[in-house]
Amino acid sequence: MRRPARAAADTWWRAICAATREALALAAVQSADAIDLRGIGVDGHGPSLTPVRADGSAAGAALMWRDRRSANDEVALQAILGRSGWLLGELPKARWLIRERPEVAAASTWLLSSWDALTLRLSGVAVSAFWDPARSVSPAQRSTLLAAGLDERAFPPEVFPGTRIGTLLPGPAADLGLPAGIPIAAGMNDGLAAVIGAGLTKPGLGVDVGGTAGGVAVAATPAVAARMSAALPGRLWSGPAPAPFGDGVILGGAFAGTGRLLEWVVTELLANDPAAALDRRAELFRAAAALSLGADGLMAKPIPKLGWNSPRSVDDAFVGGAAQHSAAHLVRAAIEGGALAVAHLIAPAIEAGLRVDEMRLSGPATGAAPGPLSGGESLFAPLIQLRADLFGVPVVIGQNSEASAAGAAALAGVAAGSFANLREASDAVATPALRVEPNQQAHDRVGDLLHRYGSLSSATGESGAGRRED
Repeated sequence: MRRPARAAADTWWRAICAATREALALAAVQSADAIDLRGIGVDGHGPSLTPVRADGSAAGAALMWRDRRSANDEVALQAILGRSGWLLGELPKARWLIRERPEVAAASTWLLSSWDALTLRLSGVAVSAFWDPARSVSPAQRSTLLAAGLDERAFPPEVFPGTRIGTLLPGPAADLGLPAGIPIAAGMNDGLAAVIGAGLTKPGLGVDVGGTAGGVAVAATPAVAARMSAALPGRLWSGPAPAPFGDGVILGGAFAGTGRLLEWVVTELLANDPAAALDRRAELFRAAAALSLGADGLMAKPIPKLGWNSPRSVDDAFVGGAAQHSAAHLVRAAIEGGALAVAHLIAPAIEAGLRVDEMRLSGPATGAAPGPLSGGESLFAPLIQLRADLFGVPVVIGQNSEASAAGAAALAGVAAGSFANLREASDAVATPALRVEPNQQAHDRVGDLLHRYGSLSSATGESGAGRRED
């Protein structure tokens, strides 16, 4: 039975509470020292509109970032504000919801981003946190937008991420298992949080984020970003770096379901043997690591930007399958598929002059962090090496291997006064811990793989990974 859509934001909250309590219990086991929790920072996906009541609980279903029902509203607001894409934030979705879902709008106290909805629930304070002044709305624009179908609930006070907006309320504190009164930081989009958590404070640094979905971001100068947009129109999205990083630009793309493919493969392979799942996972990943680059001809199909759908069979998810391919080949090809998506996106940009000195890795699907799919263990070194080989640049794992979470911690540190500003916080949380150089002997093989993957992408109309240009 399908659960009511109304529960979406509340489901997020329950998951956050469960994860927080689990993390606290684990920290207590691993360390005899008392936990010094100085602040709480939040990041979330977006632009995803979250209609909430005064206490931050869900007033209706969230409109996720992939929801295109407000496309006409986006065009209308672009004409008013003179900007498009991410710089419109959640406003097009808010306009659509007010018009098309009046019952949800009537039940809502605020129409917020996912991260602003969570900070409201934590602190009781509604804000609109954005990383660049270009998202700000002037008084004149605000009046025009109000006359064009929006209302005040979409315009809470504007602040920069990391601003201390309040402290943790007693009710949410009890839900989380934390003491009340902890400083709460204004949050931000998860992709920009990964930029902060990976320390992309200067041109040439990139981050490959591998979770349920995937994404890549590279810091560049405005001149280089403009040249990339002209040379490769529509291939990369671009937008301003977090304001404390100066006038830099972030180039990149998002991928739908690259981590989900690995999850699907492992889950299907272990479906008939749940009792031996942990040991079997370790065996699968060890065997996958022993295979050569290219998985002996097996390749994961590019996943459409429109979203992930569970494959009906192996042939639905992979090409080049043959009798000699084992379960380990499926795991290897799924991991390589996520790396190929990134390499396919950035290789033409590098050829066109984009500087990439190193790619920082984040999340379990890249090998940066241990995860449930690998039995809680870090991926084997060859599964990290393949990314350096495919990218043709060194890959780096930081001391905090989940970049978005590290970015949220940086926001919390600024709000708590542990760091003077967001740039200082980014430098502190993004210290490199492991660097892996590319194997030059793999160069020819990489070219063949990228050519094959590019042909598959062209056949499905997925020539790039940019959602839109900002």
